Amino acid sequence: MFPVLLKGNYFRKNIALKIFNTNRSLLFPSIAYLNRRVTYSGKNKCCDKSSGASGNNTIVFQNYVPPPKKSHDDKNMSLNRPMSPHLTIYAPTLPAMTSIVQRITGIIITFYALLLSGGSLFLSNGVETYVSMIQSLDLNRLSIFIIKIIVGAPFVYHYFNGIRFCMWNAGRWLAMKDVYETARKSFIATAVVTFIFAVL
Repeated sequence: MFPVLLKGNYFRKNIALKIFNTNRSLLFPSIAYLNRRVTYSGKNKCCDKSSGASGNNTIVFQNYVPPPKKSHDDKNMSLNRPMSPHLTIYAPTLPAMTSIVQRITGIIITFYALLLSGGSLFLSNGVETYVSMIQSLDLNRLSIFIIKIIVGAPFVYHYFNGIRFCMWNAGRWLAMKDVYETARKSFIATAVVTFIFAVL
């Protein structure tokens, strides 16, 4: 843009020379423009042949003042943008709860896998020794039953609810009736299989 402006006699004689004479360090006007704001004042007479004047435009340089910092919500409200509702205003639904529990059980299973692999690598006597130590505690049947439920439920639920996710990826069971029905079935299957696992 600047080389194009230099081709004009008025800009080269009346503006460009003033800029370079007043500020010797201004070698790249495009970079200076990023740091300063240019405002124009005066009446433009460069194209007015009847006036006989070459023009009286002036350029005033002002230091750049950054806009005040605003939070995301304040900026959107000042721009009259619609605000997205927060999660807390929604009533819990069965599909949402199944999705949340699916992620929680995935984290638990990952922790189990890391614990088992880390124990196999770093424990001096191996995992089998610590399993034998737990068995030597001689826990009653109720305690063993509860521990089996706590350990086995994340595996079972993640498995059955994962089938739902796989079917959704295949384009099946996407109707709202099927979504709610398969959610109930996954909870029922989790309870039944977990109970059988705990009884064994």
